[in-house]
Amino acid sequence: MNTTLPTTAAKTGAALLLAALALFAPLPAVGVEGSTPAGSIFVEVTDVLKRNLPGKIELVPAGGGTPIPYRLKDGKVNGNCAPGHYVAYIYVYDWDIPILVDMHEVTVQANEVATVLVELVEGSGGSLPLRAFDRDFDLVLDRVEIAAGTHPGDPDSFPLADMIPYDSPVLSKDAGWYKGDLHVRSIHGGGKESVAELVARAEKAGLDFIAITDRNTMDACFDPGFQSKKVVLIPAMEWGTDERGVALIYGPHTFPRLTNDIRDDQGICQRVQAQGGIFAIAHPCFPTAPWQRGLSYVNAIEVWCRGFRDIPPVGLGSFVPEYQRRVKDKLVYSISKAASVATSSANAQACMFWDYESVQGLKACPIAGSLSSGPDVPLGRPLTWVYAPEKSVRGIVHGLRLGRTQVSSAPDGPFITFTADAKEPQDQYIVDRQAKLTVGHQDVGIGGVVPLGMAVDLLVQVQNAKGLKVEILRNGWPILTQKIETNKVDVYRITDTPSAYSVYRARVVGTPGKKGYGPLDVKAMTGAIYAQDIVPIVVDKENPLDIWIKLDEDSQLPGVKATATMEENGKKWVRTQGGPVNPVNEQPFNVPPNAEVKTLNPQGL
Repeated sequence: MNTTLPTTAAKTGAALLLAALALFAPLPAVGVEGSTPAGSIFVEVTDVLKRNLPGKIELVPAGGGTPIPYRLKDGKVNGNCAPGHYVAYIYVYDWDIPILVDMHEVTVQANEVATVLVELVEGSGGSLPLRAFDRDFDLVLDRVEIAAGTHPGDPDSFPLADMIPYDSPVLSKDAGWYKGDLHVRSIHGGGKESVAELVARAEKAGLDFIAITDRNTMDACFDPGFQSKKVVLIPAMEWGTDERGVALIYGPHTFPRLTNDIRDDQGICQRVQAQGGIFAIAHPCFPTAPWQRGLSYVNAIEVWCRGFRDIPPVGLGSFVPEYQRRVKDKLVYSISKAASVATSSANAQACMFWDYESVQGLKACPIAGSLSSGPDVPLGRPLTWVYAPEKSVRGIVHGLRLGRTQVSSAPDGPFITFTADAKEPQDQYIVDRQAKLTVGHQDVGIGGVVPLGMAVDLLVQVQNAKGLKVEILRNGWPILTQKIETNKVDVYRITDTPSAYSVYRARVVGTPGKKGYGPLDVKAMTGAIYAQDIVPIVVDKENPLDIWIKLDEDSQLPGVKATATMEENGKKWVRTQGGPVNPVNEQPFNVPPNAEVKTLNPQGL
C-alpha cells in the first residue's frame, strides 16, 4: 500500500502585496446572512499600552458548526449575532499574517450586548514581533495552545485543526530524478475518473508520482482506491477560487480552509510550510483564474499547465484595479508586467512572472502539470522532474522544498542536467548569510548557490532534444543559445562572473509546429541556480572546524552578532554571542589560544 491512507474523513473547506488588502471584500460584521439577529457582540483587542490591534474574530457555535467571521477594524467590532453559546477565537494581524491570541467562551442573549475584552502582553515591547511567541509557526500563540491543550511545539496540533493523517512508505531508497504529474483531478473535484482509475492510468504511464489536486477538497486521499505499490501518491489539493487565483498545496498535515483576505492567504501558506508541505501558485496567468493573492514566500510556481502554447494569455484588464497600478508609467506588480505581454501564451506569461519574482529574491521552483480530468488528456504531458533522496511522499516534497526541479513536455521529452562550478578556488568552504560553516562542492546543482565576484562555469547537458535549441538564461534573458545536434547527451558550457544577485536557468526550445499562442515553443526548462552574497574562505587546514568565524557587529545579518564553529573532544559546537534569536549554544565568543579567526561583514540583498 502506498502513501496516504488516513483513518478519518477530511472536511471540505468552503505579504508581498499589502497594498492589495483593500481590494478584497471585508469580513461581515453580522451573524447569519438573511436572519434577524436578536443580540450583539462587542469585541475590543488592545496591547498593554492600550493601543488597539487590528485583526479578526471567529465565533464558533459551542456545539460545532460554521464559524461566523467578524473584522476587527481598528481593533474593535460591534456586530449583530444570533443568541446562543459560542467560543470566540480572536486573531491579531502581525504585519502580514493572523495570529490566534485568545479564546473566550461567550453567551449572546436576546436584546443584550455580549462583551469580550482582550489585553495582549506579547509583542507589546517592540523588540520581538508577535509571531516570536509562536514557536511552531502554526499561527497560534504558545500561551493559547497550552490553555487549549494542544502542543505548542507541533505545527500539526492547534485549536480547530482538522487532521489529515497519512504515511509515506518508501518505494525506492535510491536518490535521483523522479518524474510525475503534480496537477490532476478525480471525480471528487470535477474529474471524470475514480481515484482507482486515475492511479491505474498513472501506473500505466510509467510515472513515479502524481498529486490528485481536486478543488478545495482532499476526499481523494480517503478514497479506498488511493493506494499503489508503483506510484507515490502525494496528498494534495487545488486551493482557492477563480476570482482570486488558485494554489496547489502538497503534503499538508491539517486541512487548509479557504480565506478571503490576503493576510489570511499568507497565514495558510506559512502553516502549510511549517508542517513540511508545499504551497505553489497554480497557472498564475490563466485567463479563467489569474493570480491575485500576492504572497511573499511560496515554494513553487506552476509555469506550465496543459500544452505550452495552447492557453491564451491573460489581459491586464482581467485584474482588479490595484494590480493595474503604475508608478511613473511603469507597472508595479510582477504578475501585471507578465500580463501586459499579450503576444505570449498564458504559460509563457507564467514564466515571465516567475523570472520577475526570482530576480527580486523569490526562490520558488518551477513545476508543471497536465490538469488531466479524464482519459482524453494524457497524464505527464507536461510533467515535473524532482531530484529526491528517496521515492516517497516525504522524498518528493523534500526535493520540491529545496527547489530541485525541472519540467518537460513528456516522459520521453528533453531532459536537462544543469550545474555550476566556481572556478577559483577549487576547494573552498562557504559561509552563508545565516553564518553556518559548510563544506563547499565544486559542482552546484539546480537549487544551489554560487558566490558573487568569481568566474562560474555553467554547464548544460541535454538529451532527447535533437534539432531543438538549448539556452542558458540569466535573469530571464539568454546568454547562450546553441543548436542541439543529436539525441544523445550533448554538453554546452559558458563562463560568467556575476557581480550582483543573479538567477541562472536553462531551457530547451523549438520553432512552433502548430497553431498556438506565442512565437516560442518550450520543450523543457530547469529550476534556478542562484548567485548571491556567500563568502568563499580559502582554508589550508584539512578540518574546516579549526576556523572560527566572527560576524562583524555592524553587519546586516539580523539577530546575530558573532558565531563560531569548532570541534572539541570529538564533538561539534556552535557558539553564538548576543542577538535576540535563540542560539544553538549561547556562550561568550572565547577563541582558543592561537586559533585562526575570520571576520566577516555580510551585507543584505
